[in-house]
Amino acid sequence: MATIIYLSPTDDIPAERHVAVIVHRGFGGMELGYFFDSAKGDTGGSAGFDWRMSEAIERATRFAKEQNIDKVVVRAACG
Repeated sequence: MATIIYLSPTDDIPAERHVAVIVHRGFGGMELGYFFDSAKGDTGGSAGFDWRMSEAIERATRFAKEQNIDKVVVRAACG
């Protein structure tokens, strides 16, 4: 099982490979998010098609397990 780490937008991002979950406020103030493999880079999400934050974390954790990645790092979008 991957370890879930919560960071503020200003915390340093871990150098080792991880699954990153980027959360942001969508329309109506709903917390949304997307995830990506840090080794492959940030794809930027899909704006209106991002998942609810809890679902993004759940999917990221599942992806990490499938890819044998030890960490899921959750942080708020900058700006």
